[in-house]
Amino acid sequence: MSTLSRRSVLGAALAGAAAALPSTARAAAPGPPPTAPAAAGSGLSVDSWHLRWSPSAAADGLAAFETVEDDRAGSHPAGHPHIRTEGDAFRWDMHLVDRDSMTDRQRQEVTGMRTGPGSFLEWKPGQTWRAAYALFIPGSLRATTSFTHIMQLKQPGDGTSPILVQSLRRVSGTPTVELQLPVAGVLVGRTPLEPLHDRWIDVDLQVRVGDGTSGSVRWILRSAGAVVTDVTRTGVDTFLADRVRPKWGIYRSLGDTSGSLRDCHLLTTSMRGYQLVSGSSGVYRAEEARLSQGVLDTGHRGYTGAGFVNLSDAAGSHAEWTLHSAAAASATLTVRYANGTAAGRPMDVTVNGARAAAVSFPPTADWDTWAATSLPVALRAGTNTVRLTATGAAGGPNLDRIELR
Repeated sequence: MSTLSRRSVLGAALAGAAAALPSTARAAAPGPPPTAPAAAGSGLSVDSWHLRWSPSAAADGLAAFETVEDDRAGSHPAGHPHIRTEGDAFRWDMHLVDRDSMTDRQRQEVTGMRTGPGSFLEWKPGQTWRAAYALFIPGSLRATTSFTHIMQLKQPGDGTSPILVQSLRRVSGTPTVELQLPVAGVLVGRTPLEPLHDRWIDVDLQVRVGDGTSGSVRWILRSAGAVVTDVTRTGVDTFLADRVRPKWGIYRSLGDTSGSLRDCHLLTTSMRGYQLVSGSSGVYRAEEARLSQGVLDTGHRGYTGAGFVNLSDAAGSHAEWTLHSAAAASATLTVRYANGTAAGRPMDVTVNGARAAAVSFPPTADWDTWAATSLPVALRAGTNTVRLTATGAAGGPNLDRIELR
C-alpha cells in the first residue's frame, strides 16, 4: 500500500451555529454497478444492495424527503428556515428559543426517502434496508443527560414511539454517540462523542425489519475512513405497525442537567438508501467490508462505491464480506483491485474460514488503474463470509469490490 493512497481527513473544523459548510463536503457516491446474470444452471442466487435513493441537496433540496418538520409549532418565525440546504449538504439549525408542540422539547426533523412526486420508499417487515450518509456534528451540538436524537426510525403518525434512535447522550458524565432500540429495550452500541466532533464521519445503518425477534441491526461509524464502531444485534424487534421510515435532524429534550444546550446545527451529505435484494449475482463494495488493519479510502480515482479498501502494510490485514446465498452453489469470485507498485501483492482468499486460493495481485499501471482477478469458490446455503488476507509484509492491493456470479 502506498502512503500516497491514505485518505485525508474530510472537512475543516466547524464551530458555532453560523459556521459555513466545509469546502470538502462530498458529493453523493454512485450506486453499485449493474451486474450481469449468472450463467445458466449455476444455481447461484445471492443477496446484494440495490441503490434506491440518492438525493443531491443542491439539486433536489428538501423535496428529497417525505415530510419536513420545520418549527411545526411556529415558536420561532425569525429563525426560519431551520431546515435548509447549504451547498450539497442538508442543514438543521436549532436555537435555544425553539419549541416543539410539547414545550419541554425541541424538534427540527425530516422524514422518509422521497423518490418522486407522491412516492417514497416503504420499509416493510421481512425487508432489509440500509441508510448510509456522511454526518457533521459541530462542537456546539453536545450530548445531554436527557435525549438528544439525531436520527430515528419510526412508523408514520404523531405520538408513536421510536423504533430506533441514534442519540448524543451523557453517560456517567461522558459524552457519547449511541444507538438504541427502545421498542426492544436494547442498546446496540455506544462510542465517545468528543473524537467525532467537528469532522465528517460516515454512518452506515443496516436494518432488517421484523416484529418480535425477527429483526436485526448493524451500525457502523467511520472517521477518516477508520472504523470507530461496527456492531450487530440480531433477534430484536424493529417494527411496530404499518411501515418503518427514517428521520433525520435534531430532536432534544430541554431537561438536560449538564448545561450542554446551545444554539447549534447538524449537517448531512452523501445520503443514500439501499434495499437488500436477492438476485442471480451480487456486487459487494468496499464500504460493506469489515476491516482489520485498514481504512475506507478515497484518495485515488476510479473506485465504484463510497471508497476503496486500503489495508495496512502488514501481513494479516484483511477485508471480509458477509453475504447470503439462497442455496449451495458454485460461483466465480471476481476481485477488482489496484496495485501501483512494481511487485505483486499476495493474499489468501478464504470462504467460510476455509482457504479457497492463494492469489497474487499483479501490478497495475498506477493506483488509479483498476484490474480484476477471478477464481472459483463454493458457497453454502445461507450466510457466507469471504475474506481476503494479505500474506506479505507490504500488505494487499487496494480493493474496490468483489463480485459473485
